[in-house]
Amino acid sequence: KNSLLDMRMDQNPNQPTAADVLAKITEHDLSRILKVYGEEKNHKKIAKAIVDARHMVKKIETTKELADIVEVVCNSEARVDKLLRPTHTATKTFQALRIFVNNELNEINFGMLMAEKYLKIGGRLVTLTFHSLEDTIVKRHLMGNIADDMANDVPLKFVSHLLSHDQARIDSIHETSWHQLHKHVIIPRFEEVEENPRSRSAKLRAAIKVSNSNSNLVKA
Repeated sequence: KNSLLDMRMDQNPNQPTAADVLAKITEHDLSRILKVYGEEKNHKKIAKAIVDARHMVKKIETTKELADIVEVVCNSEARVDKLLRPTHTATKTFQALRIFVNNELNEINFGMLMAEKYLKIGGRLVTLTFHSLEDTIVKRHLMGNIADDMANDVPLKFVSHLLSHDQARIDSIHETSWHQLHKHVIIPRFEEVEENPRSRSAKLRAAIKVSNSNSNLVKA
């Protein structure tokens, strides 16, 4: 399906579209967006091709134009999903742009802060994410691995007991307010994915709020 390269979820006229972003962004910044938000291994090649195309041809304005450029860069690479079905080589590029245009990861982080602030003790939180970047933010909030109002960049399993931090840093990290209802993240069974292919990347987490955080992370 070919459509305008917009990707804004709320159609805010003051918010740039994906086409606007591609028309002005530098090759370096675009490469980083594709790498971080799309986890795209060919991020440098794709970024260069997009910037070259807009200089030599015209502004990239449709989904087909973008998909065709990515396909040319990755034409020798076959990609498959969990059911071993072919997927388009531009999928990760579109994911990265959508996340960037809508500021999705910051929105998820803010949503978790709001849930901790406003949910009553005993209330239940259920999250459904569709890729690892979103799930990591949710998981670290539920585990209390937060610093300066954000999900910490460093997983708890990589924190060494040999490290020492100043008191301000220690005070910025608070104990979790949540009790997770399942030991591991819940993912769809093979049969569920067959019935509903869109569920293949879904990750569900559920938790009960057991205490109020002592931190003042969010103030009204």
